Amino acid sequence: MATIDFGRGEQEFRCTARTLTVYEQAFYNDPYPRVTGDIIADVFGKQRITEEGTGLEWDDEGNLVAIIADFTVDNWEAEWRALWAMLKTQEEIDNKHGVKRERVPSFAQWDKDNLECEPNMREVGNAVCAELNRGLFRAGAAASGETSEEA
Repeated sequence: MATIDFGRGEQEFRCTARTLTVYEQAFYNDPYPRVTGDIIADVFGKQRITEEGTGLEWDDEGNLVAIIADFTVDNWEAEWRALWAMLKTQEEIDNKHGVKRERVPSFAQWDKDNLECEPNMREVGNAVCAELNRGLFRAGAAASGETSEEA
């Protein structure tokens, strides 16, 4: 579980395998280009992998040849949709455990409710990508006995 303040106070959100389904059910038939209904494809898309994800590239002699700050790689809308799906997942988890929290409405209503929010989309993107990686791509976590609550 993670927290973020995107303009409405601290919100808890979580990515689990269930988030894949929440996202797909909400966005699979979305009429907009680049929206596949697959949270991983939509958020990460095709990205050029560089030195440990830093954006640095080196030539064969080890000289720095590029520093990349490419904002076109980020799919900002997908990250916003993914945040919503993770908020919905956290709501379902809380409900399962009897924890009462504010209901997360449909994406369209949630997006409209956030009309006046001015989020730092870099922070949203970083938080969403970190939670996707933590929740879905934690190699060896099951074998180690470490749960997502402990991570």
